[in-house]
Amino acid sequence: MVSLNSFRNISVADLQQVMLVCERLHNADPGKSFIHHCHTVLNRALGHVHFAAELYQLDPFLLKEHEIRTLDEDYWIPVFKDHMQEHPFAAKMIAISDYEIGATHREASLMEFRQTVLFNEFYDQVEAQNQIWIGIRQGNDLLNCVYSREREYSEAELSLLHIIQPHLELAWKNWRRTRALKQELDLLKGAIFKSETEQAAAAQLRKSIESLTSRQRDVVEQVAQGRDNQEISEELGISPMTVKKHLQLVFQALKIRHRTELAAQWHQAHSIMIH
Repeated sequence: MVSLNSFRNISVADLQQVMLVCERLHNADPGKSFIHHCHTVLNRALGHVHFAAELYQLDPFLLKEHEIRTLDEDYWIPVFKDHMQEHPFAAKMIAISDYEIGATHREASLMEFRQTVLFNEFYDQVEAQNQIWIGIRQGNDLLNCVYSREREYSEAELSLLHIIQPHLELAWKNWRRTRALKQELDLLKGAIFKSETEQAAAAQLRKSIESLTSRQRDVVEQVAQGRDNQEISEELGISPMTVKKHLQLVFQALKIRHRTELAAQWHQAHSIMIH
């Protein structure tokens, strides 16, 4: 357990940084890897030599996905995989029912761990002798985030993980739910265009839209979402006149005359899955 005094020892700057990190956790793109998002955001939360974001399958126990940008993964990850069962966190990971937060220096088996091949041929070699860890389980999957460095982590730093935990859990749950809905929606959209002719027409529309400039595509997407010029201006941080000029150029490029036609073409173009 973390004491109240540990929270009191958190500096204002560290607390502000962690709250910003927590806010960013909720902006995960369902079309991209949550592990990548997790690493990008949480990498800034606490001091470390190495930070790893990992996804494990619990039964059977195996590492499915990981991201750690400070190691030669081709060399070090096989070493880790060969001996990861020696880590004192391994048994806890398998037994998690909800979430777990821990630190190696708190483990009763710390002295035994320091005698293992995993510690001496992996952690000791990469200046990662001490770790703090947060693991969150959903079904048969475990999201695992580990900060590593040579010196011990403080109780205040461990307390920061307790602040991060509910945000990370909710962000992952929402990402999984949104991703599942997106996949279902993509299947439904794909079913709309059964004929090769319709799919070819949609693909050509997609190609035409993608040939626009990035800013023009941004404007088109906003129109497709039903926003008027003023709303688009506020969303993209450009003037209404600039929005109007972009639309004029888009109409010319796509050979259309109305916003409704533009919105319809955007939705048609994005109703097929690009492989």
